[in-house]
Amino acid sequence: MRTKWDRAKSVGKPSIQPVYTYALVLVSFMATLGIQGFRYKRVWTPLQRHYFPAYLGSQMAGVVRDNGWYTLLQVLTRKGSRLALDSDVVPVVTGSGESTFTPTKEALNHGALRLESHRGYYNNAEMHAYLGNLIYQNQPLTGLARPALWAGLILFFAGLLPATYLDHKRSSARRYGRRLTGPDLMNVAQFNRRNRFRGTGLVNEHRTMLNWVLGLKKKLAVPLNKDNSSVLSTAKALPQEPFHTAAAVGTDKTLQPSSTPQRQSPLEPGHNGEREHAVKPTARRFFE
Repeated sequence: MRTKWDRAKSVGKPSIQPVYTYALVLVSFMATLGIQGFRYKRVWTPLQRHYFPAYLGSQMAGVVRDNGWYTLLQVLTRKGSRLALDSDVVPVVTGSGESTFTPTKEALNHGALRLESHRGYYNNAEMHAYLGNLIYQNQPLTGLARPALWAGLILFFAGLLPATYLDHKRSSARRYGRRLTGPDLMNVAQFNRRNRFRGTGLVNEHRTMLNWVLGLKKKLAVPLNKDNSSVLSTAKALPQEPFHTAAAVGTDKTLQPSSTPQRQSPLEPGHNGEREHAVKPTARRFFE
């Protein structure tokens, strides 16, 4: 039999997962892929995009086997053929929608006749070094993805502190429960942010030096359509002004209040509390 009537501090051990941290990891990963995709389309050269499967495959296949089949784009001249470089080709789209390359005017002026694809059986390590030297300027695969990776890491560490705070707040609410009704104890900034009112307000004089410099928490917003009992504020009592009596008519002296207290006569029934003018009866009779 339970004899404790108040609510238990904990309701057990519910399944609490850091969902905000998981969401941050997902967002950082998607941002990394998005930045890398943008660089692939806008920053990489056409030949770097064309040879990327071969450049990646030559490194991965080198672990399993020594040789592999590769297709290279070559420039055919009267003296022979050589590997096409970025200054030799320009991407074009055919009438059927297929992406291909055509020689540039500069390459044609230097003796290039046409472009042709040559498929051969090459060593994987040699092909990887060959493409890295002529096409990728000796950049490894991690170097090509380094800007996107740095952007994803910066985004992750920038949002790690807010995500941790939100996860802690969520876990506390799930573990100990949360208040459903009742008043909230909050500061000026939280009250203004919740009500979103920028009209009449009470001046806040209890501010830190940083808030004074930045101009924060200047006043407490008072919603006009809210009940006054929902706002509890403290204020200093205003000093009372001294009582002054009016001067007598026709004299230059000011009437001073008496030092002895005077008792006021009780009001008669039917008296409205206002001073009335007394009318003196006349000695003359009417109809004389």
